[in-house]
Amino acid sequence: FEEMVRRVERGEAQGILCWKIDRLSRNPVDSGRISWLLQQGTIAKILTHDRAYLPHDNVLLMSVEFGMANQYIRDLSVNVTRGLRAKARMGIYPSSAPLGYVNDPRTKTIVVDRKKAPAIRHAFELYAEGKSRYEDIAKFLFEHGITTGATRGWTKGGGRPLKREQIAFLLSNPFYAGRFRYAGEMYDGSHTPLISRELFEKVEK
Repeated sequence: FEEMVRRVERGEAQGILCWKIDRLSRNPVDSGRISWLLQQGTIAKILTHDRAYLPHDNVLLMSVEFGMANQYIRDLSVNVTRGLRAKARMGIYPSSAPLGYVNDPRTKTIVVDRKKAPAIRHAFELYAEGKSRYEDIAKFLFEHGITTGATRGWTKGGGRPLKREQIAFLLSNPFYAGRFRYAGEMYDGSHTPLISRELFEKVEK
């Protein structure tokens, strides 16, 4: 959006093509900029799938359309947030599965990754013994095919050993013990834990 506006202001383009006018109104600031450029004639025409907007058009009508579009975006954000919180209360983690799990698109649940889960479980057991550093855990996981590539969703190897902060995040993630944090609150998950809560607490200590 910013690049488009700058190019219009430089005179590289005199019009905008978009599906609907609400694509140009992510917020009141964007709406105001587009409306002002149109009124000044910097934008000669905005063309959507069903109509054209011209500099001499009624400003009030465009303002109403922009306002309705902005309110729709606000309402959508509130509804999405409400829906995600409802999922969390049901024990469903409303985000991507962490290492050792996968998102099942068929059931829309998070299930155990049978290939990676044993190594993740053993990493917790190793750290609980108190003899391993983060680098040792990263090396162990690397030897079992869990690399930086795995955190990016790569399916065919690649990547390097996980970084210290990634190991710290993994070992402090309560998801592996059957719980998860979402929006600042803790929930009991409906997914299958990889480790016991006793082991998780031992690792935390």
